[in-house]
Amino acid sequence: MKWMRIVLCFTLLCAAVVSAEASHKGYADASNLIVNPGFEQDLSHWTNWGGVSIVTDPVASGSKAARMGTGESGGGQIVSGISEGTVYTLSGSGRVSTGGETALIGVDCMNSSGTKLGGGKFELAFNTTTYTGKTLSFTTVPGTTQIQVYIYKNPNVNGYAYVDDIRLVREGSPGDPGGIGTGRKAMWVWEPSDIATAANREALINFSLSKGINLLYVNTGYYKDVNYLTAYPHYYRALIASAHQKGIRVESLDGASEWVRAANHSIPLSRIQDVLNYNASSAANEKLDGIHHDNEPYTLQDWEQNKQSLSVDYLELARKSKQMLIDAGSNMTYSGDIPFWYETVSVTYNGVNKELYKHIIDRMDYITIMDYRDFAVGPNGIIEHAQNEINYATTAGKKVIIGVETGDVPGDPQIVTFYQEGEHYMNQELVKVQAHYSASAAYAGYAIHHYTSYRTMPWGPRT
Repeated sequence: MKWMRIVLCFTLLCAAVVSAEASHKGYADASNLIVNPGFEQDLSHWTNWGGVSIVTDPVASGSKAARMGTGESGGGQIVSGISEGTVYTLSGSGRVSTGGETALIGVDCMNSSGTKLGGGKFELAFNTTTYTGKTLSFTTVPGTTQIQVYIYKNPNVNGYAYVDDIRLVREGSPGDPGGIGTGRKAMWVWEPSDIATAANREALINFSLSKGINLLYVNTGYYKDVNYLTAYPHYYRALIASAHQKGIRVESLDGASEWVRAANHSIPLSRIQDVLNYNASSAANEKLDGIHHDNEPYTLQDWEQNKQSLSVDYLELARKSKQMLIDAGSNMTYSGDIPFWYETVSVTYNGVNKELYKHIIDRMDYITIMDYRDFAVGPNGIIEHAQNEINYATTAGKKVIIGVETGDVPGDPQIVTFYQEGEHYMNQELVKVQAHYSASAAYAGYAIHHYTSYRTMPWGPRT
């Protein structure tokens, strides 16, 4: 993997440009199923079972948190519209006032009558005297139509328990094969230095929270002939554990155009095996959530002459990659980046002739469109270029992420990047994209390429 190159990918930026920090403080967060998750509106939407009060200190973020104690105490909130056999992620922050106490944030799967279902209880437990963030993913049991989210403290030693920043997010279901849900805001992270020190990892997480990023594509490939994932797994474990505490999904980013050739398929498949081995030797909160490949066969010198055969090789690689995850019993997603103009390339694969983007959507859990334009509306704009992919993904039951560029791309016309216009203008255009596609079942969110250029992007135009 060429860590230093400018790659054709991007990151999910929040449609409404609402940051994760804001969601912690009780403002609107479309992906969070809990109302008033940070208790900024006191106990609004929560039922106080007894012993719960609102405090302004200590808090994990924002200005308020919930306190339980000193005896047995707790409260709950019912979330309806839940599907059985669906993956959800629960996260939150908690602490106690003294050793021996435990603060709990949990969920009960319930049927339409409000009966708790066997095997449907999942909990986060906190017993430190400083705030700690935790997360877990669970699958709703058969018969689930609603979830009771609760906070609770046992009698124990007459101390206090505190909770804050609670999130419940739908991650995937049989109707959402991508497993990423909606409201994704992602960012590509290519540089090894960005995860190599504790300070840099903290800076990456803090920047992500400030921009509303809840999905990171982190490069796990080679740098200077070193397989970074296998040589420095502790970097990834530390980053992912911290990201998961904040409700941020992390996927393995890798790829190369030469991988597409059938003779080279063993290379990317071995990289996937590296990820599987890493996950097998890592704790639950340190595991990578998916595989994301950036393979661009059109950059090969013989693309124009061998477009059909290279496309078939590319599709076979996607098929093998996804099958490898299935055979390993992994729930990781497999996804990749494609340019919007694949709709102009027709390919015959397994006896079926159709546009290349349709074949790719069939093979992957979700795709990210390299929708490199610096305006949303009108001919040749972001919305127009994504329409065919959104339409087909809707019929195929798949997801699409729309990506934009922030880097200074040498040799390309200015319309491919927001580099010149600045962040404020980019956010305005992305809100237009969000407004257009928010009702689409296939639309999963935004992607912005990439961390290095995004974090130095000025608010206004460059002069």
